[in-house]
Amino acid sequence: RHRWVSTVFYDLPFGKGRKFGSSMNPIADALVGGWRLSTITMLETGPYLTPIFTGGDPSGTNASARGSMRPDAVADGNLDNPTASMWFNRSSFVCPGRTAGSADQFNCNVTPIGRFGNAGTGTLVGPGSINLSMGFGKDFRIKERAKLKFDATFTNLTDHVNYADPGTTITAVSFGVTTSARGADSGGGNRVGQFSLRLEF
Repeated sequence: RHRWVSTVFYDLPFGKGRKFGSSMNPIADALVGGWRLSTITMLETGPYLTPIFTGGDPSGTNASARGSMRPDAVADGNLDNPTASMWFNRSSFVCPGRTAGSADQFNCNVTPIGRFGNAGTGTLVGPGSINLSMGFGKDFRIKERAKLKFDATFTNLTDHVNYADPGTTITAVSFGVTTSARGADSGGGNRVGQFSLRLEF
């Protein structure tokens, strides 16, 4: 629903040719002068997910052969304070043709009732993501036309845990449970650091 991305590039104001320490000696300038900083901050709300079930075809149309089906919704499946082990309220759903609260609420092998479930698509909201990535670097002049360029970058610098999407199959014990964190390709993986040193001439 919402995604905020901000990017900042900043030359720290220390060292020769900068606001502070412009007259510092070469050794001090090599240590603390001329550094640059960059950050990318990403904040996003969770994706829309759809409750489904497998095993059985209450509609009587052989729809289960073409994929999963949607259950009946008897309440909002989203929780105000979700946890990794209970992100959604499983009791908010029932197999079409079953009664909420009954022992067979999640047994979808029922006699066809001639209709599909009424749960809407995208009615569940998965976990959001927070990711602060940062880099810093500096150029070390060797000669007039040669320099060493040092860079260090870190993704998810705070190592904030961004949960992967929970299960959405109401007939499975994994419904509403997230057992892992998002991968790096999803923009919310674990902290990863990288250092580089390059000679330019």
